[in-house]
Amino acid sequence: MDARLDPTRLLGVPEGSAHVLRNAGGRVTDETLQALLLSYQVLGTREWFLIQHTDCGVRLPDEALAAVLSSAVPMVVVPAPASFSDLTKAVAADLARIHQHPHLPAEVRVFGYVYDVRHNQLLEVQPGRRLVR
Repeated sequence: MDARLDPTRLLGVPEGSAHVLRNAGGRVTDETLQALLLSYQVLGTREWFLIQHTDCGVRLPDEALAAVLSSAVPMVVVPAPASFSDLTKAVAADLARIHQHPHLPAEVRVFGYVYDVRHNQLLEVQPGRRLVR
């Protein structure tokens, strides 16, 4: 959701060649998975890139995030998992969630990254592992 991230620039792909999904916190929700599968089935995407970033405004515990949202905008429902305290673990957990999905097409390659906003650096995360520099 953060405007500081330009996925096509970060990944070095031509503008318009990536189907970009954005949400608060960058977490993989049921809706995200549905959109990814739709992108595969309808648009033919064969590579999925999960990118979360440092200095994210959603780095609050779920309870605190829910309290902030419900007091400001009562109709907002906080999807689980919404928040995170360890960015690398959040990306690894979301990668695992994608890989465990029963309808993940075998030919789709899934990558996970943390974008370091301050250093303009993309750091790879693999399920169950720490950052790869």
